[in-house]
Amino acid sequence: MPLLVEERAKSLDLRTRHRQTVKAISVSFAIYTLIAIVCFWKIWSTHPTSVAQIGGDQFSTMWFLKWVPFAILHGHNPMFSNYANYPYGVNTLNNTGVPLLGVAAAPITWIFGPIASYSALQTVALSLSATSGFLFVRRWTVYRSAAFVGGLLYGFSPYEMAQSLGHLNLTFVVFPPLILLGLHEIVVRQNASARRWGIALGLMLVGQFFISSEVLVSTVVIGIVALAAAIIVGRRTVRAHLRHAAEGIAWSLGLVVVILAYPVWFMLRGPQHIQGRIQLEPQAYRADLLGPLLPDQMMRLAPSFSTRLADTFANSVAENGSYLGVTLLVALLITVIVYWRSSVVRVAAITGIGAFILSLGGNLVIMHRPQGPIGLPLPEKIFTHLPLLNNTVPARYAVYVALMAALIFGILIDQLILIFDSRSSGTRRSYRFIPAAVAVLALVPLIPSIPLSGIATVTTPRYFSSPAMERLGSNTVTILVPYPSTPFPYAQVWQASSGMRFKMPGGYYLVPEGPEKNVAYSPVLLYTQNTLMARTLVYLADGMPPAETPALQQSLRDQLRAWRVSNVIAAQDAVTNPAQSVQFLTWMIGKGPVSQDGVYAWYKVST
Repeated sequence: MPLLVEERAKSLDLRTRHRQTVKAISVSFAIYTLIAIVCFWKIWSTHPTSVAQIGGDQFSTMWFLKWVPFAILHGHNPMFSNYANYPYGVNTLNNTGVPLLGVAAAPITWIFGPIASYSALQTVALSLSATSGFLFVRRWTVYRSAAFVGGLLYGFSPYEMAQSLGHLNLTFVVFPPLILLGLHEIVVRQNASARRWGIALGLMLVGQFFISSEVLVSTVVIGIVALAAAIIVGRRTVRAHLRHAAEGIAWSLGLVVVILAYPVWFMLRGPQHIQGRIQLEPQAYRADLLGPLLPDQMMRLAPSFSTRLADTFANSVAENGSYLGVTLLVALLITVIVYWRSSVVRVAAITGIGAFILSLGGNLVIMHRPQGPIGLPLPEKIFTHLPLLNNTVPARYAVYVALMAALIFGILIDQLILIFDSRSSGTRRSYRFIPAAVAVLALVPLIPSIPLSGIATVTTPRYFSSPAMERLGSNTVTILVPYPSTPFPYAQVWQASSGMRFKMPGGYYLVPEGPEKNVAYSPVLLYTQNTLMARTLVYLADGMPPAETPALQQSLRDQLRAWRVSNVIAAQDAVTNPAQSVQFLTWMIGKGPVSQDGVYAWYKVST
């Protein structure tokens, strides 16, 4: 009987701890979400179904968020679409297709539209990433408040705020901390089934692939760095852990191979795949050696002399996420020195330094905008010669620097709480505020300049949500003017907002071109399929149409027929010279338009 009572007491204790853990995670997520809403307050204080960040990457992501549920619902392949860049199509895995997020946000997309789902995902990307950081730091801390501070540092780090300017696939970094936790469980902790954790790790790797293959590759690289550091630090126990670790990793890799074999083949060899580098010049985006010390315009406390320099780091404030601040760096250094005997601190410090060195790219840059491969050669230079790794942007390794900094700083706060715990006796009781003061002192320089800027109404002509759309027909090919392209990406949102009612030539996508199947790029169109129609209509939208010659007219009409274009829809207020645009399109098509609901429409143009 006493044994039964003891077992029941243990069971109740486990359930109590489970409830407390769930409560801590829920409370942390709620607070993180409130902070994230403040970051995007210009959206949530107005109308999230029509207000969002403005830019080409953002509009492409909105399109993908609509395409994924549309493809699944209508029996199309979500990894490929000829509804955009018609008739060539788009390999979504070569782009920022975020299919997993498209599925997760499908209810929002169906009810409120892709603009709302994009805004919602950008917001929860911060709060969920912070919660993931909380769980990561919690593994090695006693106090939940210390883990909360660590999650705050990771989820709202300068990297996260920089990427929040428009890269949803790079902001949603929920899986990297969990993947490293799974690796730690399999290799080091080994408290549970190797098979169970191997499967869990494999599923997380698969999940990350369907959000960002680049982040997956960089997470694997950092996982290898952390694993090497752990083997060096714990070399005396390697043999005892080897069998369990091998079994767990085998299960993980087996699951990844089974699930991702076809998607990886599709990405590398499927229709409209791109050979070679997708990024034209990844080394243009590499961190500066002084990046951790100098804040750029994304930080609230950034003096002008600092922003003049730091705004040029990594060639873009949207990629410069390496800032940590002097006070945090001092706190991290003290923690590493004082607690160097801790294996966790040593592994985290080695991994964080390794990630920072990788973020510097193939050549060292100091207080200078990156300009090609100049400077002291660094280890990351090896990646430029390796498949897949040559597509990773060095500056983006800053996310792992932030994660390791969050862990080390969380351990510092945890130790300070232990030292100045309220249950301590004597004079220490009057110093309970010290851990909070240290946290504030270290993190205040990292307060971002919020609410985030670059947010406005995404203007969509009324036509694309009106009954007039019925005149387009079902699954017909429709050219939009301005022509969807890098210079005019917002037309993609018009198609997405219409419910994918038509197929659309053009678009701001990474697509192959030429016999070598390299990424399509031109000075006029940038990342857009370079066709006569594309060049002509982009010039037209800029108010610089080419001369109206019979040869050009015939060539354009031939392209309309070859593409089986049924309709041309031109927005009345989205071009430099609307009257000029209408006149040119009428000349090109050979008949006049119908004006309705904010657009000029030419129906049945190639019949």
